[in-house]
Amino acid sequence: MSDHPDFLRSPEDVCKPDSRIPATSFLTNQPITVKDQHDAIAEIVLHKGVPDDIRIQFETAKNLYLYAWFVYRFYPVAKLHAYTCLELALRERFELEVIASRKKKLKSKPGLSALLSYAVENSHLKNENFKVWQHRTEMNAQQRTRIEAIEQMRRLNLTEIVIDNAKYEIKDEDRNHDYLATILETMPALRNHYAHGATSLDSQALDMIKLVAEIINQIYPA
Repeated sequence: MSDHPDFLRSPEDVCKPDSRIPATSFLTNQPITVKDQHDAIAEIVLHKGVPDDIRIQFETAKNLYLYAWFVYRFYPVAKLHAYTCLELALRERFELEVIASRKKKLKSKPGLSALLSYAVENSHLKNENFKVWQHRTEMNAQQRTRIEAIEQMRRLNLTEIVIDNAKYEIKDEDRNHDYLATILETMPALRNHYAHGATSLDSQALDMIKLVAEIINQIYPA
């Protein structure tokens, strides 16, 4: 039995937080508890239209994230299981359609990249349904509004101008960015990074699990 957090825990240490878990929040400097970890992951939910077998696998990924409070190395395991759940969801939803759409007979079953591409190409996934895309669009609108205000100030030879960041109109130019292209480019590569063996270690799993939930919730009718 070893005291090192990467090795098997002793019965006495099973319920102790991993030593790499921060004691306080970087943003608020307030203490962090396992309840904070639970609350963060509990709010990510698949709707009831998603088949139960997929929802159960997703809940397993959530539990892995929760228990990473005690075993830090569960974070990459949670990521990998979320990717696995995503591929399961895409395969159950689209595999037969993908196979039928191919003119040539496939030598193997379609993988994550092919299934994701099919979902995008057939409009089962849309940019505007992702929170990251929505946030980026709002940021684009706010930045454009500020630039336009500064240009107006120069035209009118003003020395100062008041900009209300809460007042802005989203235009087509603000929406002109493709988050789906980023997903298609990065997600299969990231999944392969973990699936094929990796020693990388970080705690940045929450946003990825949220993204997986957004994709699954879109491809299945609510």
